[in-house]
Amino acid sequence: MPSGKTHDAITILLAAPTFAASWALTRSLSLAVVATLAMLFGGFMFGPDLDIQSKQYTRWGVFRFIWLPYKVIFRHRSRWSHGLIFGTLIRVVYFTGIIALMAAAAVYLRAMLVTGAPPGFEEIASVWRMMDAVLKQSVGNHVLWITFAGLWWGAATHTLTDVGWSVLRKGSEIF
Repeated sequence: MPSGKTHDAITILLAAPTFAASWALTRSLSLAVVATLAMLFGGFMFGPDLDIQSKQYTRWGVFRFIWLPYKVIFRHRSRWSHGLIFGTLIRVVYFTGIIALMAAAAVYLRAMLVTGAPPGFEEIASVWRMMDAVLKQSVGNHVLWITFAGLWWGAATHTLTDVGWSVLRKGSEIF
């Protein structure tokens, strides 16, 4: 398989075309920036190699612990980690769950420190609504879809590079 440096170089090389395609499709500078940043994040931090001790995994630094359950659950190069459709979708759902747990814990701790009582469901829901409103106001209504598309493309380039590398290696063995 290609090295981490190769995957990183491909991610960097595809940043400008990703921006250009995103801007051409959306005609929105902010959405094109979001798509490109999501693609870079997907390639550098959110790719399919989070299930092994990889560059992507170690880049999480002190936060790499959040990927330990993922590493245990998913076998490397399975359709669930490297699959073009399910791989990124599973990581997004997994990561969203982790973020939701961390946000709920932060709201809970804040409420306990400020009022001495645990927060109600409405207080937690209002935090999510506020975050949604800020995102929509800052970058538009399609920010979640654009973010997912960028994450998917960043991770897909990794998988497609692995597949291409395998085909080239096997093809060279035939000749």
